[in-house]
Amino acid sequence: MSLRFSQTPRIVKLLLAFTLVVPLVIPVNYVLINPGEGTPLFPKMLNIASPTSESSKSWKSYPANGQMYLLSIWVTNPESKIFGHQVLTCWAQRDCVVIPRSVVYEKNTDDKAEQAVGKKEMKQSQSAALTATKGLFEKYYPNIDLTDLKDSHLKISLRNTGGPSGGLIFSLGISELLSPDDLLQGRKIAATGTISAKGEVGAIGGVEEKIVAARKAKAEIIFISKENCSEIPESVSGLGVIAVSTLDQAYKALREPKISNFQGVQGCTNLDS
Repeated sequence: MSLRFSQTPRIVKLLLAFTLVVPLVIPVNYVLINPGEGTPLFPKMLNIASPTSESSKSWKSYPANGQMYLLSIWVTNPESKIFGHQVLTCWAQRDCVVIPRSVVYEKNTDDKAEQAVGKKEMKQSQSAALTATKGLFEKYYPNIDLTDLKDSHLKISLRNTGGPSGGLIFSLGISELLSPDDLLQGRKIAATGTISAKGEVGAIGGVEEKIVAARKAKAEIIFISKENCSEIPESVSGLGVIAVSTLDQAYKALREPKISNFQGVQGCTNLDS
């Protein structure tokens, strides 16, 4: 007597394999976000040129005693093809984030358009940072006249980075170079947040990833916007996080000599340590 075996189990296996494997090798509509790096401002990235004529009001640039870091995150481009297996790998990594593409990018945008927007936003943030710094100096250094200091005097060397999130660190960097006071006091400081011409510090995306970047750069302090307090992890180690609403608050914190002696969070009512 011969035995006959059903082919159903084999078909089921093939269907199961198809269901599990195919999504891993086809593009999916997601964006991947990873921590970037901390780029040092001094001495190469940020410089302030001297007055262009004798008739201009003068200012003096001082050497930085310490370092400040512009923080970045890595975000896949709108035209990048993201496959299912990359999403799974990202989910398995502690510092990687998966976000629907529609949350980050407009429907019909492309790499070129996003790069142009990012570049424009960064230029605007640099201009706002200078204006905000002028307002700060009118309050704390009335004898230093920055009236003739223009955007063109700022020498910023930075590639492949865009967006408005560098506004706060640019303001602090300009303040460090132009202030006769030693604001850094030999420390490593990072900051992320938008800046308005009035010195208001606004929220940015990727706060957790930027805290990781600050830690990798061995920064002692990172300044963020108070609007981002709800996105800060409950446990922060390896550096201090200071949440501020204005450039003035960040400036005052920098002048506090003991500010680098703590780790944890200050300025967030839900997380103050």
